[in-house]
Amino acid sequence: MPSPANSSSSISRKFAWLAGAVVAGGLLWTTGWYVFAARVETGLPATLAQFVGPAASAECNGADVRGYPFRFGVFCETVTYVNTAEGISANAGAFRSAAQVYRPQHAVAEIDGPLVLNTSELTLRADWQVLKASARAVTDGLDRGSIEAQNVSFDIDGSRLTQRVALQADKMTAHARRNGVDLDLATYVDSVRNDLFPGLTARAFAFEATLSEQSSLLEVPFIPLQGPFDAVLHRLAIEFDETSLLELAGPVQIDASNRVSGTLELTISNLQEFTQLASGFNPEIAGLFRQFGPVIAALDTKPDDDAVTLPLTIRSNLISIGFIPLGQLPAF
Repeated sequence: MPSPANSSSSISRKFAWLAGAVVAGGLLWTTGWYVFAARVETGLPATLAQFVGPAASAECNGADVRGYPFRFGVFCETVTYVNTAEGISANAGAFRSAAQVYRPQHAVAEIDGPLVLNTSELTLRADWQVLKASARAVTDGLDRGSIEAQNVSFDIDGSRLTQRVALQADKMTAHARRNGVDLDLATYVDSVRNDLFPGLTARAFAFEATLSEQSSLLEVPFIPLQGPFDAVLHRLAIEFDETSLLELAGPVQIDASNRVSGTLELTISNLQEFTQLASGFNPEIAGLFRQFGPVIAALDTKPDDDAVTLPLTIRSNLISIGFIPLGQLPAF
């Protein structure tokens, strides 16, 4: 029978071995984490170059890798993007990201404003109180990603605009995901205000669409969207108040010059109220609705509900309802 002294000595040795293993494991983990972090930081320029492709460049200024012991995250003092071939440049404030060591394919990030985007014909300045993003990576790029921003403002100016446009919103969310070879997109905005028509506000804005055979937009390297391609507009809705809603849905085609064509359904809830609202931002369209009121009612494809549903046709950016021309979409 072992003596109490021998039992105590055996327990002490086991405890010492366990403590040693924990310390050794901790040292190995720490060494491995910092070695990997150093490689990530050193290889960051090459990773960004692979992401944006040979025609563009991106920089994480003041790069640092943080998150020890159970996370990895890239931090940047500022971020920049330049695509000389497309005439695009952009820069934004500090960037912070994080991914769990046991789940590296899923990352979350925050970025500080403002974002300034310049193209050959457009300048956009966006700012926000908080902007958060999340993404799930796969071997050739991203499988999906989301952005959520609070208290957002946009200031847009350019040679193709007759005047500067300023927009504000309380909240904005945007989502993109691969759906086989297609790409699903969705954007939702709460409480939209503008400086162009101060009296016109929208309680909510929603955009849901599928771009056919465009899942490659989430692949590496990134390639800007260019026509031609087909898309399905599942829903584009502007809710002005509790009773007034404008909604579009249907298939569209974008040609090589990025002009839009398609046959869609335009649904207007509370046509009278919408006409009054339209008179505030486009008297010409409001006049057309008043002038052709009986014809518009006759074009209603769903006369049994409270809304008016009309066939809206777009041909190379020219918009019409039946034989009534509404104008032209801006080029993009």
